Amino acid sequence: MVNSKKSEKILVLRGGISEEKEISFLTANQVYKTLQKKYDTTLIDVDNDFTKLINNLIKSKPVKVFNCLHGIFGEDGQLQSILNYLKIPYTHSGVLASSIAMNKVVSKHFYKALGIRFPKHFDINSKFTNPSYPLIIKPICGGSSKNLLKIENQQQLNDFKNSGIDDLHKYMLEEFIDGREITVGILENKICGIMEIIFDSEIYDFKNKYQVIAKHVLDPKLPDNVKQKLEDISLKVHKALNCKCISRLDFRYNTKSEELFLLEINTQPGLTQNSLLPEMARSKGTEFFELCEILLSYAECEFL
Repeated sequence: MVNSKKSEKILVLRGGISEEKEISFLTANQVYKTLQKKYDTTLIDVDNDFTKLINNLIKSKPVKVFNCLHGIFGEDGQLQSILNYLKIPYTHSGVLASSIAMNKVVSKHFYKALGIRFPKHFDINSKFTNPSYPLIIKPICGGSSKNLLKIENQQQLNDFKNSGIDDLHKYMLEEFIDGREITVGILENKICGIMEIIFDSEIYDFKNKYQVIAKHVLDPKLPDNVKQKLEDISLKVHKALNCKCISRLDFRYNTKSEELFLLEINTQPGLTQNSLLPEMARSKGTEFFELCEILLSYAECEFL
């Protein structure tokens, strides 16, 4: 691993246009505060003025970009395409890995091709018959567990569909998997840790992540074969998608059937003080500054 030099100019991107921009601010502020102790570091706020963004990127002439954007545009391949075009190396995954991982419907086709079990999903606008309730409503391209809703029956589903919500086609239905919430972190393309998330509600939503923080249990008690399967599946998906350096994979473990279900892979895990992967890394002796330097050391442009 080649460390960045002190003279290198690092741009930290903050904000974005998705509903997750508040999390981006938390991540970016912590990354910026950490890196500026050693590097020539500048924060750039990103909004819907993309011409301004491109001009700022060109004028700044950064050696590397630390991408702290979450959600649409920031982690779905769009920003990565711009940085590739400008030939500016950036942290985290490239265009294809980011775009596939971000789309929960497309990614399921990818998991199926790999022979990995995942929750069934339904088109929210289709006239499917007698689905097994409960179901989960979630955005097709969204993160930070925002806009998750558990649906117990047909009437609740009808009420949601008739509530006048904008862009209904951007949501999907997914079968609810009862069980334990397990997440697996990958850093430097190797397993960083396994963690169980324990919370009072039935779904691990935005409130449990960032408001009333859920309990995080590192190296939870699981059968050895389940731990091995979690690691094998996580590395298989990470490598097959060609993720770069870091990712986090979320699972549900049904203890009755002893089955694992992959919920999603996140190519840009949060880097806030309450985020899961930094906690995993810290338990292995990797403090936050070193974690940031590791990500910078893997920064690249796909077409350089």
